[in-house]
Amino acid sequence: MKKWTTILTAGTLTFVLSACGQTAEPKEDPMTGEKEEVVVKSELTAGEVMEKANAAAETQQSMHSDMEMRKTVEMGDEKQDINSTIDMDMILEPLAMRQTMNMQVGGEEMAIEQYMTEEGFFMKDPQSGGWIKLPNELYEEVTGQMAGVTESPVDFTMFKEYAEDFTFEETNDEYVLTLIGSGEKFSELMQEMLEKHMPAGADEAKLEETDIKVEKVDLQFTIDKKTFFTKDFDMDMVMTMDEQGQQVKVTQNMKGTMTKINEIDEIKVPKEILDNAQEMDQVMNQQ
Repeated sequence: MKKWTTILTAGTLTFVLSACGQTAEPKEDPMTGEKEEVVVKSELTAGEVMEKANAAAETQQSMHSDMEMRKTVEMGDEKQDINSTIDMDMILEPLAMRQTMNMQVGGEEMAIEQYMTEEGFFMKDPQSGGWIKLPNELYEEVTGQMAGVTESPVDFTMFKEYAEDFTFEETNDEYVLTLIGSGEKFSELMQEMLEKHMPAGADEAKLEETDIKVEKVDLQFTIDKKTFFTKDFDMDMVMTMDEQGQQVKVTQNMKGTMTKINEIDEIKVPKEILDNAQEMDQVMNQQ
């Protein structure tokens, strides 16, 4: 169970999409079934919107994101619930991040606060409340691991062959793309996505040996009509993994919003942390 929990929580998968050549329909209210009145209907096709969104993603250098994830991992008689919320500011070049994550695993709560800038990599000890300065090599390692992701904050190419599976809607301010799918071809997609976003040093051979079946994947992305930045996403997923006869079932809901895009110019580690943080070696020697 621990190995699968590590793989499945190692990073946030970047789910992105491309779509076919139809123009958008007015968005339908899921409660009433009525379609929203769109004053100026877009003549762009879904494919053209995706191209513009892809270009916009290349210009994204900073953002704030709020994420909420609810996950259940089942293996045999074991069942583990993992619920987490993440509040994060990020600048891509040079890589800098401020993150607060609250996590509940198996009924236990844990809060993790981190700063990662060129000044160093700092993490708050959940037990003592003190700040720890992690080795400088870790900053370089994390920067290297994230390089493939930060080169393009949103990759709009991976879903090209799934274009026909998306619906394409619009409001006065947003484009909405939705996918509801299951079956073998989405299993192949999930395998590709896990391989692409697996952290450096992880055992890719193990993943390649794993039989992944997607029972359900529901995705919805909202793209701003003016800027073409992705504003939010909502994902429901149920999948099973089978490795050497051992089956793991994962049920997950993940929601995220992205704001302050290209509005964050600096992330600084507070002086109090810089002055009082202990080196990791010191902390280890005290234990």
